[in-house]
Amino acid sequence: MKRGSVFSRIKDKFHASARMGAALTAVFIAAVVVVNVVIYGLASRFGWYFATGEVYEHTIGDATDGYLSEVADKGDVTILFCDAQDALEADSVFNLVWQTALQFSEKYDFISVENVNIYTNPERVEPYKYQREADGSYTIDPETGKRVKINTISTQSVIFVSDTDYAALTMESFFVLDSDKLITAYNGEEVTAAMIHRVLSENRPVAYFTTTHGETFSTAFNTRLLFAGYTAAEVDLWQSTPEVGAGNILVISNPRYDFDRGDSSRGVIGEIDRIEAFLKAGGSVYVMLDPLVTGTVELEALLSEWGISVMRAKTDSSERDTVMIRDRTDSVTTDGYGLITSFGDSAAAQTISAEMDAAGAGRVIIRQASPLVLSDKAGKTVSSLLVSSDSSAAYAGGAAVDSAGRYTVAAMSKDDASGGGIFAVGSVYFTSQSAITTNEYGNKDLVFLAFRHLSGA
Repeated sequence: MKRGSVFSRIKDKFHASARMGAALTAVFIAAVVVVNVVIYGLASRFGWYFATGEVYEHTIGDATDGYLSEVADKGDVTILFCDAQDALEADSVFNLVWQTALQFSEKYDFISVENVNIYTNPERVEPYKYQREADGSYTIDPETGKRVKINTISTQSVIFVSDTDYAALTMESFFVLDSDKLITAYNGEEVTAAMIHRVLSENRPVAYFTTTHGETFSTAFNTRLLFAGYTAAEVDLWQSTPEVGAGNILVISNPRYDFDRGDSSRGVIGEIDRIEAFLKAGGSVYVMLDPLVTGTVELEALLSEWGISVMRAKTDSSERDTVMIRDRTDSVTTDGYGLITSFGDSAAAQTISAEMDAAGAGRVIIRQASPLVLSDKAGKTVSSLLVSSDSSAAYAGGAAVDSAGRYTVAAMSKDDASGGGIFAVGSVYFTSQSAITTNEYGNKDLVFLAFRHLSGA
């Protein structure tokens, strides 16, 4: 990817363009939550780039062939642009999206491109503004008696339409934006492929996000999760157990407070009880833990039952103090806490490693990570996925407490009978905004693979 002056000019253009208006301030995640985008981990090796010169160019590669072959026989897709062709071609930024769509239509016979004037032909886009029921009828708000509106269609909209589904995005959804809403990369090929796959796909697994424990996650993580094909939903484990379905997964992301067990003597079903029931039924759980939060005793006890324990230290200040891995040799930070990880020796790690290599993914970077201590458990396959280097050591309270090196940073445990499993990582940086909005690191690719291997989605 060539950055330099090309990105500078594109950034300036988007920053100043009156056509983008208030849309630039919209957070990308708002768009993908509405449309529930689906995508595989199409990586940087596929040739997404900007060419220097007055016209910014992008040529799609062959990487999407296998991905779209999964839905090629499911029907036709129309990519509907809500602006005139000459207007799109005259805009050097929007033209990238337009040209990418044309290349898809030329390469795949089930994809076509259409322009519509939404002012002279508003009825053409009217159906895509409102929520639909399973039978195709519009969802009606019981209080107002009006149709429930979910999309605002403008000249910046791009609508993907199949016989059974549709999804609408705005132009900025095809670009990677930084915190100032300025372009840092063009993501049009993978987003276009994702949308096509999405509107032709029949089944979508659910990612249930736990609540009420101070959980946090980056919008980039939520976006990548939705790109992996999941519908996002919240779940209060005091009230209900997540439904076990094809690929469904429970996400526990950076909880600040612990999960409670119930009281069987009083017939009270607790949160841990529901997680255990979900796992026993074949569900999968994704856990990210902040090393600085040491009060998640019950949750960590559950992980230990699956052969994954978080290393803690006994210090003068605490019985359960934070332990973090420090590596002054293989680190991206001067303090040694920004780890350049490698894949472990387990069969699962080697399989994922080969898939990462095939995708041309970079190394996975994890900062401020606790070591995970693995143990054998009957009926479960416990795998070390990511490890630190031989030169790393474990630190607590500013002092080294262990120097064995090659600590497990991310692990997976699968139940041999039910197929349920847990993926755990002792760091919240794994899916932070900066870690998975760059092609330099392999974090975003590993997110796809971890979910796929964990849940079988």
